[in-house]
Amino acid sequence: MESKQERIDYMRHGRYMGYGFYGSYILSILVILIIVSLIVFLLYKRRKNYSFEKSMEILKERYVREEISADEFREKRFVIEGFDVTDPLVTILVDRYVKGEINTEELFKILEEIKK
Repeated sequence: MESKQERIDYMRHGRYMGYGFYGSYILSILVILIIVSLIVFLLYKRRKNYSFEKSMEILKERYVREEISADEFREKRFVIEGFDVTDPLVTILVDRYVKGEINTEELFKILEEIKK
């Protein structure tokens, strides 16, 4: 059986405290990492949706002002729905495409150059 002094020594050195004194630090760091990861994930997801929605709004405005025909609207919408707009270069290209600065052929040529 342990004496009272041995029990006090064990408690002083973290024997009965799980990971000892550093356990609370480890837990705090894990909680902070989880919170930061969640914030980054939500911002990433939000930015992706924002870029697509922004591009669709531009495309709809051009269609309403009759700058593009219904067929062009459908084609452009179909093309931009397939893109991963999280890459800043692709976002810029998609914006230029829906604004009418480049056509579909030029868009795909530039995308091929980016991939290389």
